[in-house]
Amino acid sequence: MAIQAHVLVVDDEVLAAMALQNVLQRRGFRVSVAGDGQQALEIWNRDPADAVVTDLKMPRMTGDELAVRLRTLAPHLPLIVASGYLSETVEQRLRHDVDDPIEIFTKPINLAGVLRALSTMLARERPDH
Repeated sequence: MAIQAHVLVVDDEVLAAMALQNVLQRRGFRVSVAGDGQQALEIWNRDPADAVVTDLKMPRMTGDELAVRLRTLAPHLPLIVASGYLSETVEQRLRHDVDDPIEIFTKPINLAGVLRALSTMLARERPDH
């Protein structure tokens, strides 16, 4: 049996997180869910993920703050950001290095697009793996 890729879903909107979790699990991913960036880091420290899908606007720690912290732990971690509050400044900050695998989606999230992006990103050979 193939090893399942572990995806960490981070969103303070419970229904959005559950919908994404259900879709990913049906596609064979192992999924952990966090309600904010701080909880995501706690989960990461116990069980690092192969990819992260995060909202931007959350309590305690925003998605862009989480992205910066995760990049220090795993520089080439596939990262998908989904938000209804995107700006050019936020996108530029998130895309600080063109080699970093990142996809940015606006909400409401396109689940098929996220699945395609995850599959593509996880199929790439990463230097830190």
